[in-house]
Amino acid sequence: MSQEQNSSRLPEQNSVIIVGRLTRDPELRRTVTGKAVCSFDIAISGSWKDAEPTFVPIIVWNNQAERCGERLKKGLPVYVEGRLKTNKWEGKDGIKRSRLEVVASRVQFLFTIKQESSAIDAKPIDSINELQEQSDNAVDDDENIPF
Repeated sequence: MSQEQNSSRLPEQNSVIIVGRLTRDPELRRTVTGKAVCSFDIAISGSWKDAEPTFVPIIVWNNQAERCGERLKKGLPVYVEGRLKTNKWEGKDGIKRSRLEVVASRVQFLFTIKQESSAIDAKPIDSINELQEQSDNAVDDDENIPF
């Protein structure tokens, strides 16, 4: 390819940032080599009240997968950064199938410890800024010690 043709191509980028709620409890498994892999789906609500949600499958690997498997539950909100990947397989019926998934490089839990114990009562965090404000305003338990 000539330099002129190469310079006219747009750079490719495969990155995704999404925020949504888990539609099911995560599934934590191990590969045959022992690597942890966690899968779950999240729903992203539309901006209109009656908009259909978009359902996105998420795949997380290694230590982060273990944390997701331990802490996440259906209904809890999460922030996910990652890349799109097409997963292809052949079903038991012999039909070839595929689906687009997000392979997460970062999963941030958008809930407090109290919310984690009861995912149904979890309040959504409207923005990353709100999450930062909550953590900035958090009081350390050490401040309540009288000495």
